[in-house]
Amino acid sequence: MSGCSDDLKLGARVYMKLVETGFKLRFMLTFCIITITAVSVASILFYFLTYRELSHNYGEAFFALQSVKRAIFPLLFASIQSIALLAVVSIVIAVLSLFFSHKIAGPLYRFEKSMEAVGSGDLTCVVRLRAGDQFMRIEKTMCTSINSMNQKIRGMNDVLLRFKTIEERLKTLLETDPQQKGVKELTEHLRGELTELKGIMATIKMEG
Repeated sequence: MSGCSDDLKLGARVYMKLVETGFKLRFMLTFCIITITAVSVASILFYFLTYRELSHNYGEAFFALQSVKRAIFPLLFASIQSIALLAVVSIVIAVLSLFFSHKIAGPLYRFEKSMEAVGSGDLTCVVRLRAGDQFMRIEKTMCTSINSMNQKIRGMNDVLLRFKTIEERLKTLLETDPQQKGVKELTEHLRGELTELKGIMATIKMEG
């Protein structure tokens, strides 16, 4: 059990590193695309909002330049505000995403390994999530399902053990009672055990 837990912890760390690496690359690419798009849109808007044709007349040209100057400062201020806000939001998203990647990658890896263990017949390697991890309801459902399987298999084992007892009694009876007077009683007992085993098997759905 401890070996399984150690393997899960080691594997979870490796899995989280892989998930975080992929996430960081995707986040950087997304951030670059958003930044380039925002800068491009801002540049186009800046161009169209400040575009003025200069007249050959000095007075009109000076007036046009003054008009552009008055328009530039609010645009620059708005651009700086937008870039700062974009940077703050991006940093917050990055921090939150990195935090939640720990809360998601670990449980997913533990679920995967626990299901592999159950598939191989090991019903002792039960997943245990850390406080604050995501998918706590799934952990509860998995534990309930594995416990149910344990109970059914334990019931089948109990029936098989009783089969062994009946087999020993039949063997002893045949050796000590050639008339086989107690065989009918043991046969009825065996039939009852078979009925119980069939009842347990009926609760398990299998392919084929």
